[in-house]
Amino acid sequence: MANYEKIFKAAKNNNHAAFRKLFLRLHVKDQGDLFQALYPQNQKKVEQFLEPDEFAELFEWMDPLEQKNVYEVFSDTYIATLFPYMEVDNVVKFLGYLTHEEQNKILSLLEADDREEITKMLLFKSESSGSVMNKGYVTGLEKTTVRQALEDIRESAKDVEMIYYIYVLDEEGILKGVASLRDLMVKPPSQTLEDIMITQVAFVNVDIDQEIAARLLQKYNLIAIPVLDAVKKMVGLITVDDVMDILEEETTEDFNEFAGISRKKSKDVEDGVWGVARMRMPWIIILIFMGMISASLIGSFETTLNEVVLLAAFIPIITDAAGNVGTQSLAVAVRKISMGETSSSRSIGRILLQEFFVGAVLGLAAGSVLGLIVAIFYGNTILAIAIGISLLITLSISNVVGAVIPVLINKLNIDPAVASGPFITTINDLIGLFIYFSIATQIIHLL
Repeated sequence: MANYEKIFKAAKNNNHAAFRKLFLRLHVKDQGDLFQALYPQNQKKVEQFLEPDEFAELFEWMDPLEQKNVYEVFSDTYIATLFPYMEVDNVVKFLGYLTHEEQNKILSLLEADDREEITKMLLFKSESSGSVMNKGYVTGLEKTTVRQALEDIRESAKDVEMIYYIYVLDEEGILKGVASLRDLMVKPPSQTLEDIMITQVAFVNVDIDQEIAARLLQKYNLIAIPVLDAVKKMVGLITVDDVMDILEEETTEDFNEFAGISRKKSKDVEDGVWGVARMRMPWIIILIFMGMISASLIGSFETTLNEVVLLAAFIPIITDAAGNVGTQSLAVAVRKISMGETSSSRSIGRILLQEFFVGAVLGLAAGSVLGLIVAIFYGNTILAIAIGISLLITLSISNVVGAVIPVLINKLNIDPAVASGPFITTINDLIGLFIYFSIATQIIHLL
């Protein structure tokens, strides 16, 4: 913390040498935290304090909101000078948060070769493997010896992020196999890559969704997975650090949609009041109309309520239990869909049957506990039985509803995350109310 104060003071006093000496000693994560803590006028000074290659590493570590802040503070010229020191996929990810006008302005400041490479990456569909792939990797020909391959890796180590694999290509650039650094270290120097390479290589197509690529890398426990074009030419690779970012983004999107928040566009980094409200508004409107159905349902059982007013006291318990169980089932179902566990009718049937019995067990337990409480504290055994049976049936059905809706939506090739928590909760509220009042109406003469 003392060093932080010294760095703040150096920035304030324009002490170039002291700032560099102290700031560059920090870990890049600490550099990021300190940079964000600087006043905007002192952040601007960093443009003069640090060389582009020094700040580029920090810039790559920043999240999109922090990068956008840097973009607004620094000059376009300085931002453009960072790009040659960054991985192309990270440059493209940052540019994705800018408008087309802002992108073109910065790209115009680059050398022709750098601009062309970045422009090609920007053409890939958003969230595709091509849009997040890394262009830095080591390749070799089938007849390349182990000795030469190790020399190539040594020469490329400073400029290439992924040096743990060497990808074996033919003269046309077609991927033929892969050899690990470990393989190269233990094999005789005179052997060729063709002799030691693995030919059954996991790969992804350049147009495939980034989440599928991440799951495939995770499935095979790889450090990186090659990206191929339509004719099997290798055009890049996705590394494990990219996968961590991808899975975090996809999980955030899914949880936002569970909560009834629409998917955000990648460039909408800042959450203004109108932006947040606009994302949530469609769900709120839909749920209001569904709530009116609930109100109408309760109104249709007005006679039952008038005769036994005590029934109204347990409405929140029935609806809350149904909604909570359905949301839990929804989360489990979406996870199984993402893991590919719902690929067959048999597996779907097994999941739904399991969820039904899970709901029945939960309903039996909850109904027994609440029924016992009602019988003891209200002295009404018939009401206790009615509530217990209602919970048993409601939770059994609600659990199935929470699982079946995302499965059905997925079969329609729609993102199952749109089956959000509030939507499932409202449906299960209707089911719970209908079951509760139906049972109460049938036995009202006994209450």
